[in-house]
Amino acid sequence: MECQRSLKEEVVKKNWAELAKITLCEVIIFNRRREGEVSKMPLNAFTLRDTSVTHPDVEVALTELEKKLCKHFQRIEIKGKRGRKVPILLTPGMVLSMELLVQHRRNCNVLDANPYMFGRPQTLNHFRGSDIIREIAQSCGAKHPGALSSTKLRKHMATMSKVLNLKDNEMDDLADFLGHDIRVHRQYYRLPEGTLQLAKISKVLLALERGKLSNFKGRNLDEISIDPQEKMSVDSESDTEDEGDSTERDATSSCGSPGQFGVRRRCTPNVEQNKDLPSAKETSDDEVPAAIEIPANSNITKGPSQRRQKWNQEEVQAVEKTLMDCIDSGTVPGKAKCMNCIEASPVALKNRTWQAIKFYVKNRIHALKRENFKRR
Repeated sequence: MECQRSLKEEVVKKNWAELAKITLCEVIIFNRRREGEVSKMPLNAFTLRDTSVTHPDVEVALTELEKKLCKHFQRIEIKGKRGRKVPILLTPGMVLSMELLVQHRRNCNVLDANPYMFGRPQTLNHFRGSDIIREIAQSCGAKHPGALSSTKLRKHMATMSKVLNLKDNEMDDLADFLGHDIRVHRQYYRLPEGTLQLAKISKVLLALERGKLSNFKGRNLDEISIDPQEKMSVDSESDTEDEGDSTERDATSSCGSPGQFGVRRRCTPNVEQNKDLPSAKETSDDEVPAAIEIPANSNITKGPSQRRQKWNQEEVQAVEKTLMDCIDSGTVPGKAKCMNCIEASPVALKNRTWQAIKFYVKNRIHALKRENFKRR
């Protein structure tokens, strides 16, 4: 890899940061992991990883290909959503890159106190996976860079796996790897999960990476055969469909024009004129969906729930002035847009964080979808 060679030839902060970004992006996309989970990977999760070989008694239950996969990949565990352990599979190329990053951390001004594997030089923070994926997607010449995000790639894997003839316990194994909830009565006796993920789930990841998953239509995990050493052609193209995008774009329509369900909406800042839109009360922070993640290192303390402040008219008008296009298009704004909104109306939004503004817009979008659905 070019970034590996550059860091070996010249150990400087710029080359270290470039290799860290590329490796972070590669790990997220290959494993279809939530970007926040990989971005916050602790350094000791890699340095203290289990490198022991598969036990001979366990190998009896594996095919020759699966034994080869167990030797090809390495597996580490990090903390994920709701404190759940999250498995990460690493290819030999990823392991080499990460070993180089660990070896040259101190020489490239990464602080010893920085606990993250992908820490930013001279700070105690880490690189944000979502920003890096977005930057690389736009610079690589992809036809639809917006479709390349960790969330949409996870949905793509979950959807595309349906073309395989997976048994119930195999579907559970795949859902468990993705970190999705599965019902207790579908938890069967099976191989140790570390070996199972190395030997079986890695087949699906390799097939997805090479765009060959559709070639195994109708097969279960035992019937899939793919060589991890096979070189992938640079010119090969895979038909990646954005299967999860439709759910987030259901409310897409321009201000004052018919929406997807034929409902016209106004976006004037006057609250009385916005009777067709959900009120600030309906879209207050109290309506934050249960699925929203609270980062593990958040300053929010566990205990009695804090009383949440309702959105007043001045705050609603300030948000609509800057982010009404996001509400109309059904697009949840990122951190940068939310910060711009605060900077545009610092007095009105002095008591609001960028996260609160993001969730407010998200709730407005969901409320509009419900309103449109009721009027069908």
